Amino acid sequence: MIGSDGGAGRGPRLAGAFRRIARASVLRVIAVCALALPLAACATPPTTRDMFGEYLRSTDVVGDEFQSANTQARVAGFATMGSPEELIGRLMAPRPCEPSGCVRPWEQGGGSSKPAPGLDAANALAGPNGKVYERKILVQRDGDKLELISLYLVHKADGTKLLVDSKKKSHTGGLDGFRKTNNVLDSDDFMLVTRDLTAVSGKSEIVVVSGHVAPSRKPWLIGGGAFLVAVIALWAIVRRVRKS
Repeated sequence: MIGSDGGAGRGPRLAGAFRRIARASVLRVIAVCALALPLAACATPPTTRDMFGEYLRSTDVVGDEFQSANTQARVAGFATMGSPEELIGRLMAPRPCEPSGCVRPWEQGGGSSKPAPGLDAANALAGPNGKVYERKILVQRDGDKLELISLYLVHKADGTKLLVDSKKKSHTGGLDGFRKTNNVLDSDDFMLVTRDLTAVSGKSEIVVVSGHVAPSRKPWLIGGGAFLVAVIALWAIVRRVRKS
């Protein structure tokens, strides 16, 4: 009888232990998820060297100005045009524009020379005494596809500087302003670009930045923390009620 009672008592105790382990495991999972949510959108940007090197080798760049049968022919063609530093400088350099199109700094090349949709809007904003320049931006879409896109720099007669994108939307504030307000790139995209995006003279550092300013992670932190606190409080209440 004593042995039987002991066995009967161990059953509920084991079941209770398993329930406590399960609850603790669930809480740990919830805690990890709550803390991981703010980091979910983070991504490591490629280096300038890696991103431009991929551009030099790739034969599948959307909107590219060069057409090559294969990587070997492409690299050989670029090698005749100068060093990598000279090539990236020419690619990123501002190109003077007229209503009909913009200057192309290459003797060789291919692809379409048709102006991007934003050129007419840029010329309209510049007015009769303003100037318009094209700036090429190398974009890596969501860690995969490369694309060469155009932004138009508008220098108005009164000194105002604007950027116009392919959706004909204008932006102020240079590179940072464009990253905050544009609708052509996402925070998961990266762009190879000159830091002083609206400058048309002098040297400017070439950097890799996200295509759009990532949303603030503060709401995720607050929301995740509040959710975790609520779950722990609920668990504590249920446990206390069961004990009473």
